[in-house]
Amino acid sequence: MKSAAINRLESLLQASKLDRTLARTDEPWPVVSTGVPKLDTALGGGWRVGEISELTGARSSGRTTLLMATLAAATARGEIVALVDALDRFDPGVAAAAGVDLDRVLWVRGATLTVERARPAMVEQSVLRAVRAFDLIIRAGGFGVVALDLAGVSARVVQLLPFTTWMRLAHANEGRQTVGVIVGDIAVGRSARGVSVHLRASTQWIGSSPQSRRFNGFNWVSDVLLRRS
Repeated sequence: MKSAAINRLESLLQASKLDRTLARTDEPWPVVSTGVPKLDTALGGGWRVGEISELTGARSSGRTTLLMATLAAATARGEIVALVDALDRFDPGVAAAAGVDLDRVLWVRGATLTVERARPAMVEQSVLRAVRAFDLIIRAGGFGVVALDLAGVSARVVQLLPFTTWMRLAHANEGRQTVGVIVGDIAVGRSARGVSVHLRASTQWIGSSPQSRRFNGFNWVSDVLLRRS
């Protein structure tokens, strides 16, 4: 049972329209499905609504597949989603095959860059513009999921952004009915609330002898970090 002091504090916060910043331990936090039932279980139901979460991993770790599953699940619920694609890597054909309703996707395309060959300043500018677009879309409201895809961007470039960037984004999404997801090679928003999912892939082989041994795809493993305020 809440004390009189806590009830009074909540009333004051509500009157000042600051009640969304108060952590409520007596109410379940709203979540939406990632599109992968096993991961939903690990996350306590899915991505946390009103927060910024992270999806990280190396190339071929499954991060894009998981992102597409999340967007597919959201569009299947009838929601509008947004993808800010910093390096123009999104493939609409792959997304449609994964079940994403493209009519419900706002795709913000960055410059088409080959990171290995592009000048560092070009990559840095593209990342900065992508972060700004992500921020603006979240503040606009009306989206079920907003994803910022920084996959392939080096840690050096991401770390050039002010550390307050991630705190600002988390604050922008606080209290909204939107799931924010940052996709990248490394974790960046450690100061923000939400969850961090890091994917690792190990190779699978079939065959009973060295001569018949064949590559049979990847086995994905996820490491989950729940961040609470």
